[in-house]
Amino acid sequence: MPDDEALVCPGDLVALRQCDHLDGKRPVRLRVQEVWPSPEWRSWVLLYGREINDEEPDRDGKAVGVQAFKDVLGRPGVVIKTDRRLPPGPC
Repeated sequence: MPDDEALVCPGDLVALRQCDHLDGKRPVRLRVQEVWPSPEWRSWVLLYGREINDEEPDRDGKAVGVQAFKDVLGRPGVVIKTDRRLPPGPC
């Protein structure tokens, strides 16, 4: 498995189903602000960002943290990468 930074970087948009993250109570879409790498033996990576939620406007823009499963982040359509040449912050 590549390192966590290669999976997702600040500025990326991540769309997770309920089963795609630890303690998932609902699906979550967020614009990633921070990526906290986890040891290689862990199956997840900690992501912090701002929620994007059209269905529940009171949640839109709220700060959220999720423990997303690493194998899910490599699935097509889960991570929409930003232009990594533009510096949203270090990966």
